[in-house]
Order: sequence, then structure tokens, then C-alpha cells
Amino acid sequence: MSPIFIAAFLWLIAAILWWSGWREEPIEGVPYWAVGIFLAVWPLAILGSLPVTSSVSLNGAWLWTLISVGALAWRIPPARRWMSLSAGILIGSVAILLGRIAYSPIGIAHGYTPWAIPILVGLLAALFLRSLPEQVLAISLSLILSEGIAAIVQAPGESMSEIRGAAWLEGWWIAVSFARLWSAAVKSAVEHGRKLTLKFSGKRGGQRL
Repeated sequence: MSPIFIAAFLWLIAAILWWSGWREEPIEGVPYWAVGIFLAVWPLAILGSLPVTSSVSLNGAWLWTLISVGALAWRIPPARRWMSLSAGILIGSVAILLGRIAYSPIGIAHGYTPWAIPILVGLLAALFLRSLPEQVLAISLSLILSEGIAAIVQAPGESMSEIRGAAWLEGWWIAVSFARLWSAAVKSAVEHGRKLTLKFSGKRGGQRL
């Protein structure tokens, strides 16, 4: 299946969820209208490209995503921004290492799926960082590092247009989706645990009375 099709499918799910109620979830430091504009423009950007040279062009959705991530990073407080960038470098290093192991002579390439690295990136981002802006910044940097290094190592003779912009977008949407799903699951589990604790404490208090 085409990576750009998977990316568009995940965008559609995110857009439906956002406009059907997930926008009520708190997004620290990000205006609701900004998320709406990003989601609205993304499918239009995916239809275009920006020619750099006669042999190199940049995917429009890739550019729009990076511009949006840059604006998002600017809104994050400096201390947390550096923390997110550090986490992104760490996660990217892990992704590069696992990718190299998978394709090494003793690796696991026969059972390797391109989705594995983005899923791991999303889970690590959710583990290290709590808010959406921080997770998105870390995920974006880690995927830029891992995809860039992979393109240079695996195909040093190809043009920069072959850095798999579509594959990067696919991985980005997968990683962000899993990061938010993991964060929502942990938040739900914590809230459920608190309710059970309060309920149990109330019962014990009633018995003492």
C-alpha cells in the first residue's frame, strides 16, 4: 500500500476525531484554530510540490508539516523545547540503531515492517513527554534523523528527492497517532484508578463509621 495513501487515511481519521469531539481535549500551548488550519490545509498541500532544482522537488505536505512543527516549537517554552529536542535526538538514535540492526547480516529484516519504527517512536515520545506539542516536536526530529541517515546510508548515490518524503509522512502520522493513543490510554487508566481508590476509601470510611 502506498505510504501517501496511509498518511492520508490517518489524516482523515485525525480530522474526523478532531471535529467530532477530540478538540475538547486540552492541548497545552496550541490554539484550537491552529490545529484546525493544519488539518484543513494538509490535504491541499499533499497535492503540490515545490521544485528546488531540475531533479529535486519537495512534497508540499512534507513542507507544510515541517512549517507547522516549527511554529509549534516556537510556542513551547525554551526549557521544555530543549527537553523535547533532546528527547527527539535520543528517540531518533534508537530508531537508527534498530533500523541498522534490522538490516544487518544477522538482523531481522525478514520479519521487519516499516511501521515498527514509527510505532516505537510514538510510544517512546509518549513515555518521555506528556503534552502534544512536545511529543510532536520530538517525533518530527527523531524521524528526520532516522529517515535522513537511512537515505544517506542505503542510497548515497540518489538525489535528495529520494529521501522518501511520502514514507516520512506515513511514519509521522503513525508515530503521532500512537503517541496520542498511548497518552489517552494512560490518562484514562490513571483516572479510573483514582475513581476506584476513592470508591474503596469511601467504603472503608463508611465501615469505620
